[in-house]
Amino acid sequence: MGPGDRFCKENVKNLAPYVPGYQPEAGEPILKLNSNENAYPPSSYVLQAMRDHLHENLRLYPNSRSAALRRKLAEFYGMKEEQIFCGNGCDEIISLIFRTFAERSDKVIMPYPTYTLYKTAAEIHEVPYEFIDTSDDFEIELDEYLNRSAKLCFLANPNAQTGILLPLDKIEGFLREYPGLLALDETYIDFAPEGSSAYRLVDRYDNLIVMRTFSKSSSLCGIRVGYAFGHPELIEALDKTKDSYNIAYLNQVAAVAALEDYKYVQNNAREIAKTRDWLSHELKELDFNVIPSAGNYILARHSLVAARDIYTRLLEQNILVRYFNDRRLDEYVRISIGTPEQMRRVLAAIHKIVKPK
Repeated sequence: MGPGDRFCKENVKNLAPYVPGYQPEAGEPILKLNSNENAYPPSSYVLQAMRDHLHENLRLYPNSRSAALRRKLAEFYGMKEEQIFCGNGCDEIISLIFRTFAERSDKVIMPYPTYTLYKTAAEIHEVPYEFIDTSDDFEIELDEYLNRSAKLCFLANPNAQTGILLPLDKIEGFLREYPGLLALDETYIDFAPEGSSAYRLVDRYDNLIVMRTFSKSSSLCGIRVGYAFGHPELIEALDKTKDSYNIAYLNQVAAVAALEDYKYVQNNAREIAKTRDWLSHELKELDFNVIPSAGNYILARHSLVAARDIYTRLLEQNILVRYFNDRRLDEYVRISIGTPEQMRRVLAAIHKIVKPK
């Protein structure tokens, strides 16, 4: 019997870990479109800000509350600092929500399909969970969630892996009826139409936490900074359970600078949305069923060619998209949106696969 069997908790032994998209080694000649990373580089303003802070203060611990970042977020969004939490990516915030608010006797509900880390986090914290299937066209039907007795509900909006956006009025209607805590993950919200975010609803509903990130629209996956809005008492509770210094000093600097150069972020997000809509149209012309997406990715199924075959044959052409060997999703490929030039390359490659001469 090895040390894993002797020392690991029983639920960890049986845990199916979260599987991220494949990260090619440096130098591999692959067009990487499998992890919904931003096609455009970080702002030069952000990079310069990080260079400017490469000095002897790195010997010191960072501010434990990310105070400068909280102030900047409060100013940027017109919120109070006590309504804002900063975390090491949304993934840490998801874990902290379980650590802080969920007992083993509670239950969490979530759609299927969605971001699989919610399930993994529930299993790590030994909190029972229930998937609620989306409709045949992957729509989330919130009325079904009200019929479940659950203290905690996770929703991604736009939803992973589909990109489907729930309208703001439906989210508010759900909050009026739902007695539990809604954790709303807005990782991809900057690619959605303006006014889609629910963050202002935390002023009216004390059972809402809205999560955001610098990973996607700000092109800063590598710094791992996320943030959340919520009632001050919920934020205070998260502060009690977070790690002491959960965000590195340079990462705090980069996040503040990204907010100061938000026009760059916004312009890139609009360009990606425009490219997404163009690619969706072109794939439909090739007999694909394309799920309407408000994220920086699309989920698509061809009428004749299997998704696994499309994935494999694109990889042979050094194009890496995402294939999920999971129920319902295994009929689709998910393509992260790149630059217009990259998407023309993808489209040409797909055309060879589904319309061979």
